[in-house]
Amino acid sequence: MTGIFLQLSRVLPDEYPLRGTVRSHLDREIGFGRLLDFGVIVPRLQQLYEWSARELSEPGLLGCVRDGAPVYAWSYDDRSVWRPPSSFALRMVHRTLPPGP
Repeated sequence: MTGIFLQLSRVLPDEYPLRGTVRSHLDREIGFGRLLDFGVIVPRLQQLYEWSARELSEPGLLGCVRDGAPVYAWSYDDRSVWRPPSSFALRMVHRTLPPGP
């Protein structure tokens, strides 16, 4: 499944470190990637980083997320882009999947 996801164009940036604004990257993202990001990952991001920091014994990972918003590439002030307008597909994913721990 990971291989299929990584082969999709416009899901992941072509190069790192990232350049441009958060919005410029998100605007180029295709629907499937956006659905995964906003429907599955973003609602559980804080818990994902907390779990990862514990499991890996790497407390520094917690500096990459703040109040559920990623802050490793852009400022916390840009966090509003991680709260997209609601859509039918996002509402269905949120209803279907259990909430994060």
